[in-house]
Amino acid sequence: MKTNYSLLLLALGALFLLSCSKDEEVIDEVWKSDNEKAFNELTYNPAYSRIQSESKMGHIFYKVIKEGTGNQPIYYTSHVKMYYTGSLIDGTVFDRAEHPDKLAVEFQVSQVVDGWGAALQHMKEGDRWEVWIPQELGYGSSAQTNIPAYSTLRFEMEVVKVWGIEEK
Repeated sequence: MKTNYSLLLLALGALFLLSCSKDEEVIDEVWKSDNEKAFNELTYNPAYSRIQSESKMGHIFYKVIKEGTGNQPIYYTSHVKMYYTGSLIDGTVFDRAEHPDKLAVEFQVSQVVDGWGAALQHMKEGDRWEVWIPQELGYGSSAQTNIPAYSTLRFEMEVVKVWGIEEK
């Protein structure tokens, strides 16, 4: 009797797990489709320009909010200090280092997702851009904390400072 009861519980557990993963796949497909649509609609918006990623895996869209005055180019090996707000297509903010709430963050361009790197290597000190990154140049099929898989990422980014590896 214990064996039959254990087998029944095991079968019900497996059925529950399989039914949950099917729902998640449907949700992922709808989310993925909605994100691709939102990103692709920017193609027809004259306010946005397009930048091909250095990896040639896709492109980003950006809109200049404020033109900076810096003249030092940003390279893959450069370090930057920035303010930013990251959100999903539905407006949900998943991360921010926004002036004056937080201190600006510092990192090397090579340490960020491909889409951020593509934008940064075309920006200069003082620039503030709105940047849209498709899932292929973001986190792709890998969900992150507060970021579902297949998400198009929208950032408002401001470069505060740029320096090379040997400087700081």
